[in-house]
Amino acid sequence: MKLTVLGSGTMTSPPKRTPAGYLLEHNDDYLLVDMGPGIIRQLKCMEIDLLQINNIAISHFHLDHCSDLMAFLMNRFLLQENANQDLTIFGPTGLEAWFSAQAQWQGAWLHNARPRLIAFDHQPVQLGSWQIIAALNGHTDNSMSLRIANGATLFYSSDTGFQEELVPLARDVDLAIIECSLPDHLKIAGHLTPSDVARFSNLAKLQRILATHIYPQNDTPDLKQRIQRHFAGEVIIASDFLTLYL
Repeated sequence: MKLTVLGSGTMTSPPKRTPAGYLLEHNDDYLLVDMGPGIIRQLKCMEIDLLQINNIAISHFHLDHCSDLMAFLMNRFLLQENANQDLTIFGPTGLEAWFSAQAQWQGAWLHNARPRLIAFDHQPVQLGSWQIIAALNGHTDNSMSLRIANGATLFYSSDTGFQEELVPLARDVDLAIIECSLPDHLKIAGHLTPSDVARFSNLAKLQRILATHIYPQNDTPDLKQRIQRHFAGEVIIASDFLTLYL
């Protein structure tokens, strides 16, 4: 499995950090996880053919994780009129209502070639060659963390506070993508700090983590060291266009 970080930041991050987006690839099968503002541009910078991406997972409906979705669909339509009929979108409970609310402002280009929508219902989901197990994480009423398998296993926390209930979902994966939004002294509900990340990683017996969703207040040269004070595994600080192999 190949992972490329498309967006490692937040809405308030400087240009070097685009809001959330991650591209997974296995044997020419792509899975796009979250689509914050700027993700289409990142894909084009990588010269990725948007028509090759036929599976998307959206963790929740905050704009820094999903605002590029409609633009992505329009871009695909302009490249190939019926392309979106081949696209599957997995998302939180309420996906159909949320999508319909966005789609009502669009024209026949979308309504005549709608993607397939799969909403969270506590069951594993198969998107192409990707198996996804999701769990609610408490960031919003329907936000999800994901365990993704395809040759290797990956955990994606998305936005979440410390939730011990998520430990089984993350246990022993090859890589965990974990948000690390703010420093410990600026902790807020619904987000993780370096000590939270370390505590969760120890409970889940993780060996390799990728810290991401980094607010400017936490984006300091010692971020890695602050996590490693309490976690002995490998810590990688995410950056846009960083590529890892699992």
